[in-house]
Amino acid sequence: DLQHVPFLQIIDGGPCTVGIESTVLKLDTTSIPRCVRLLRRGGVAEERLEAFLADCFAQGKLQEPVSFVASKRSPVVKEEGEAQQAPGMLLKHYAPSVLTVLLSGQGICHERMDALPRRTVLIDFNRGRNEQRHIFLKVFDLCEDAHSSADAAEEACRHVFSTLRTAEAFALAEKAEMICITDFDPSGLSGYAQALHDRLFRSASGRRVILKSANEPEFWSVKEAKEESS
Repeated sequence: DLQHVPFLQIIDGGPCTVGIESTVLKLDTTSIPRCVRLLRRGGVAEERLEAFLADCFAQGKLQEPVSFVASKRSPVVKEEGEAQQAPGMLLKHYAPSVLTVLLSGQGICHERMDALPRRTVLIDFNRGRNEQRHIFLKVFDLCEDAHSSADAAEEACRHVFSTLRTAEAFALAEKAEMICITDFDPSGLSGYAQALHDRLFRSASGRRVILKSANEPEFWSVKEAKEESS
């Protein structure tokens, strides 16, 4: 991001152990009972926060129980002109300069896209597109080996932004037409999976496609309802 700044010296501290940005919380003292509201999912998973609050009350560090409140519908998207209580709430956030989409397994077809799989870069999650990898120009993995979804999500969180950058650089160099990211359902998975899916959704600006294989594989955009905005 800072390559354009002349004479700037950058010290490389090595790989980041977290990768994804911080979790953002709001202490709501007006509610009864008082609660901690999750504004943005991030490097500290929800289950750790809930356990911490419960432990603090059990040890007498809190005089009353404090509940943990998180939106069940994710991601929460704010409009451009709407006030944001936390950074990273807009539909587009840390998106590559190349057209980027989520590659879903189902959806209502809207229109056929011009981009071809052989001219498209795939960012795969937990080998979700293992049988189709050969049709893409290049494949990058968010996690090295297949794991349980929860473990894979935690590892992918550490690599998500570096992988997006690497895929973007390759796509620009090879004049790729699009970047596809394997979509997945984070429901019922760990807080890391929720945070990861939030970032991937925003990197694709909410766009989803499906891959149809009639004679030759082709992408179709998906028509779906607008995401939660409150």
